[in-house]
Amino acid sequence: MKKVFLVPTQDGLQTDRGQDSAVIVLDIIFATTSITTALQAGVARIIPALHFDDAVRIRDAMAADPCVIAGELNAEPFPGGLPFDPLALAQADVAGKTLVYATTNGTVALRRAQGFRLTYAASLLNSMAVARHLLARPDDYGDIVIVCAGSKGRFSLEDFYGAGHVVQCLRQAAQGPLVFSDAALAAELSFVHTQPSRALEGSRVGRLMVERGLADSVAFTGRLDSSDVVPVFSDGSIRDQS
Repeated sequence: MKKVFLVPTQDGLQTDRGQDSAVIVLDIIFATTSITTALQAGVARIIPALHFDDAVRIRDAMAADPCVIAGELNAEPFPGGLPFDPLALAQADVAGKTLVYATTNGTVALRRAQGFRLTYAASLLNSMAVARHLLARPDDYGDIVIVCAGSKGRFSLEDFYGAGHVVQCLRQAAQGPLVFSDAALAAELSFVHTQPSRALEGSRVGRLMVERGLADSVAFTGRLDSSDVVPVFSDGSIRDQS
């Protein structure tokens, strides 16, 4: 019987055991939502970088490939790069290109999780698609670990809320019994009893983004199960496996 654990911030992700686990990373505002949206817009692959200098290094090493950079540091966009928020990326010229994407929290969490058996990027947009893809191959991994990226080591309401949606999707899509940790059950209760707009716009990061003129992108992150994209992080790149 598989167990489902929730790690409330990425600092709690233990890479010294359970390496056969499947990991689902969430950074709702905005990294994993932007990754989902960029793949939906036709990006060939996404390479998560640790920071701007890392993204530049990766891009320069791929001179022969059509490659673009997007990202943010402390919610400020990179100079000369594409916007980091999902709605802007959806409208950018990214089809068929490699996107090197770096954010303060989400891409760092993905890089931390890359040593596990399977690593997914999930958002409120595609949690059901990710859950179905994962549960369709139970022999490929051990337990399931949901990782909230958080904000510089701090708890983030929007990621915890998104984790609750993942828990509910896993429960609904499961063909057999799953055992959920108390943290996973708490996240599910948060999701079930709260409207997306209240959780997202009321969170610290959500309020910050609204103040910076990104209210539409914050609202966009709450479009539940509106995408069938399944972002899988393998061999250094994230690709859609839907």
